[in-house]
Amino acid sequence: MFLDEMPGKFRYPQPEDAEDKVLLADIQRKGWHHFAVSGGDGQPGYTFSVGHFLNLNHPELIVVGLKDSLASKLLDSAAVRIRGLKKPYQPYRLYNDIADGLEVMFLPVAFPHYKEYLGFANWFYQSLPAPYPALQMVWPDPKGVFPWQPGYDTRFHRAQPLLGKAPASPLGPR
Repeated sequence: MFLDEMPGKFRYPQPEDAEDKVLLADIQRKGWHHFAVSGGDGQPGYTFSVGHFLNLNHPELIVVGLKDSLASKLLDSAAVRIRGLKKPYQPYRLYNDIADGLEVMFLPVAFPHYKEYLGFANWFYQSLPAPYPALQMVWPDPKGVFPWQPGYDTRFHRAQPLLGKAPASPLGPR
């Protein structure tokens, strides 16, 4: 899923405040930054990356429904793999190399969810003529069952809404 090149010519946005300056500097220095958004009003919190598409031609990543500390660790682990191995994460494949004992799958984020979930990334990539790609890192319930599989613990549906289409087969990847 690495792209041959980023569409158009990216331009860093003008910071609107001191916090923007710090975040933009972090992206320039480290290559990415994670944003944690607290849940509220029955909505789950989420954490997402900004900088992978600019610096590595890799989709941005988002994790929904996990505590920020755990989500950030997962995203950092994924970023190290992307940067170090130069291996992109592919949608609808299982990965077990992000956290010991945890399999995850990535789903393409549908564009209607960008506005609600990826605000800073939208601002960051506003100079591009086409939307940047994003993948949701989907985690299983405690029994290792994913949301689209039979037997998924329904208590987790609210915690982890799917931001894209589930795999065509309920029992595994496409």
